[in-house]
Amino acid sequence: MMGIEVLLLIPFTLHYRLFDKDQRIMYVYAIYSAVLSVGAEMLARIFRHNLAWHAVMFLIGFYILSWFYIKVLKKPHTKKIIRALIPVITVLFVVDFFWISGPSGFSSIFVSVRTFVLIVYGILFFMQLVRDNTLIERSIYITSIPEFWFNSGIFVYQCCNFILYLSFNFLLNDEPGPEIINLFRITQGLGWIAGIIQVIVFYIGLLKIKRARS
Repeated sequence: MMGIEVLLLIPFTLHYRLFDKDQRIMYVYAIYSAVLSVGAEMLARIFRHNLAWHAVMFLIGFYILSWFYIKVLKKPHTKKIIRALIPVITVLFVVDFFWISGPSGFSSIFVSVRTFVLIVYGILFFMQLVRDNTLIERSIYITSIPEFWFNSGIFVYQCCNFILYLSFNFLLNDEPGPEIINLFRITQGLGWIAGIIQVIVFYIGLLKIKRARS
């Protein structure tokens, strides 16, 4: 995955000036994804352990995506809830990272809750687009909106990885049988596929930005 995520930065960087303020958050997220992937690979090769890196970076990713959804979701009440959940998820991270799972664990509780919250945000944005009368009146298809594609990529990635995150500590702490190992391989494969889909969908979002500016 590292090569794909780094390659995505090339077109995003070349067309950075086309992004508006909200869309630039996704450029920051693209940088974050590349740093997450490269850092995880380097730590795995050098120290043979990168779980703490993943936990910390997932918290940073949650901050970035919360920022994105605060910008694109319109209801003030929803924005307040997102802002309120940021410190809540941060406290959960601290408790899970230092006391429950430990720095050597995956912080599965934090990551699972964080992922579920992001899935809910994605659903809320889809519902907002479907119910947006302005788009209907102006005959604007939601598939022509870059944020639709960015949200789709985030949503697919989080959904496909949710089960893997939920069960990761169980796989690490116990001695799983062949059935569990096979299930892990399936969910891990889904995560890789979701990562590829996310990159492709993000690129489609970039194309929509280029088309809108041309």
